[in-house]
Amino acid sequence: MTSPTPLSLTEELLLVALDDDTGRLIELLPFSLETAIAAALVMDLTLAGRIDTDPAHLFVLSAAPTGNAILDDVLARITAEPQPLSSAEWLRRLAVPGPELRDRILARLVERGVLQSVEKRLLWVFKTRVYPPTSGLEEREVKSRVMTLLNSDEIPETRDAMLVGLLRATGIMERLLIESEYQRLRARIDQVSALEEVSRALTQEVAELYVLLASARVPMA
Repeated sequence: MTSPTPLSLTEELLLVALDDDTGRLIELLPFSLETAIAAALVMDLTLAGRIDTDPAHLFVLSAAPTGNAILDDVLARITAEPQPLSSAEWLRRLAVPGPELRDRILARLVERGVLQSVEKRLLWVFKTRVYPPTSGLEEREVKSRVMTLLNSDEIPETRDAMLVGLLRATGIMERLLIESEYQRLRARIDQVSALEEVSRALTQEVAELYVLLASARVPMA
């Protein structure tokens, strides 16, 4: 049974990043999903009143646990840092364990009854794991909320603006919409994405990573 506790922004991000047909994460450019997960975790802590940001720094407001073990681990790491760092620096640091965090978030969604965990074999030999939705209700609600926002001129809730920023910066938004629909909504997507400082930091960070991959062809440190 699905938990009555609302999904976190990070959980919603991964739900939308899963392919409806295969239960696998859609293919994105290297490090973009990892960076997005890092940003979503920072955003969740911001929404929970545990951290805040200014143009130069990310800082802790409260070290009190949130009740979400993944968020609490990230909060403890930020709290333990002796000097305040920028949002972009924290995105880089938290993106390094991105695959591990991704798997923990997926496991949490399975525990909550939102996803199923199914083991399959690739070429009849190699094991792989996919995550089809249990009912699909939660994913449909998230996508419906995003589309309702994009097709209106209403001022978005902070949380929804953050989610649109994540989907835009990673390229997930372009995968969700057909080309003509994406072009029609592009100005609105950009407008909503620009409303949140962490979303802007994410967009800049992902852009820098793409430049790094194209020019130096070295992995992120």
